[in-house]
Amino acid sequence: MATVSMTKGAELAGVSKGTVSKALKSGRLSYAEKTDNGYLIDTSELFRVFPPKQPETVEEARLDTPVGNRETLMETGGLLREVELLREQLRDRDGVVDDLRQRLDKSEDERREAQARVIGLLAGPGPTESKRGFFGRLFGRTDE
Repeated sequence: MATVSMTKGAELAGVSKGTVSKALKSGRLSYAEKTDNGYLIDTSELFRVFPPKQPETVEEARLDTPVGNRETLMETGGLLREVELLREQLRDRDGVVDDLRQRLDKSEDERREAQARVIGLLAGPGPTESKRGFFGRLFGRTDE
């Protein structure tokens, strides 16, 4: 069982000393022993509460990446061209979809007009008799 001081534990875990102190006081982190110099914390307990910080930083990882690789630049150029072609295809398809929507709307309007004409033909001519009241019909008078 390896133990470390609170300061060293904070450094290993990548947190501040105050954060480790709060975890100890709240009971979230237990300590192996309390001495005159401070707390001794078991490393396994420390890393249970605070996972160890990663040894590799982003800048170190970037240094491993080859810079100016000709094949990478050619692949990137090809990929950019492919993306542009795909965008052009999408624009073309969007135009086709818009055209089809307009045709569908026009066709729907024509269908409604034709349906209204058919209904008008099926209903036949309206009554030609003028509207007269009861007494007008009874006595043969017109309401003019």
